[in-house]
Amino acid sequence: MASSSDAMSPSERKIANLVLARPGDVSNMTIKELAHAASVSTASVSRFSKRVGFASYREFSLALGQLEQENKPQFFNEIQKSDSLSAMTDKIFKQTQDALTATRSGLSENDLARAVLRILRSKRLGFFGLGGSSIAALDGYHKFIQTGRDCVYYPDYDLQLMLASQMTKNDVAIVVSHSGRNKETMTICRELHKHKVTLIGITNSMRSPLAKLCDITFASLAEENDVRSEGMYSQIAQMVIMDTLFTTSALRMGSESDESIRKVHALMEKIRLH
Repeated sequence: MASSSDAMSPSERKIANLVLARPGDVSNMTIKELAHAASVSTASVSRFSKRVGFASYREFSLALGQLEQENKPQFFNEIQKSDSLSAMTDKIFKQTQDALTATRSGLSENDLARAVLRILRSKRLGFFGLGGSSIAALDGYHKFIQTGRDCVYYPDYDLQLMLASQMTKNDVAIVVSHSGRNKETMTICRELHKHKVTLIGITNSMRSPLAKLCDITFASLAEENDVRSEGMYSQIAQMVIMDTLFTTSALRMGSESDESIRKVHALMEKIRLH
């Protein structure tokens, strides 16, 4: 794949980034699912498969699945106990950079535009996330509340479920879940869906129940191993997606948002030690 990268089109490079970041998931995707995840056409996926030496996408996905089973660590610079501290640090930074590159490649401008439009039209913004995913949810709440919009976040599951029951079709819920399969998170999502709340999901799996239920889904593309079971790299990617939603939305909210953000920053500056 690396030897063919110079001859690849921008669309083919998007596919390559996803394959390198998540070979296990890609090997189980249909050609349409991979095209959607990479925001390219199925024709681009077909051309990519031939570019890297396979007669068809089916042949490519089977070979990728077999390689993943035989020698999964070859796709990544996994950290070893024998590594020096410097080598470990380099690998952590490299894998974080790879996760962000793959996440950026998978972001659809059309989905981003739809999400921003829904946020701008919303009456209230609710942020939902449990466990490790609560970090990105809280970060989103902390950012969006500065714009002066009606934002709500609770760290407790019961309170999040109560909030979900009170939201309406005029509201938007941003739901973060690394696996997209957490039982409590999905209970919250089904409650939101019942009330016709617009659901924007951020997850590591586009094949998850969360992704299938949401109106718009953004993938935090990062490969995790057993040691990093909480999705360390995914959390960073989730927060960057949240920051992207905030920045693109705030810039389109106009002067009212600018003034609110300035007030918040001025207030925070007053309480800091100098």
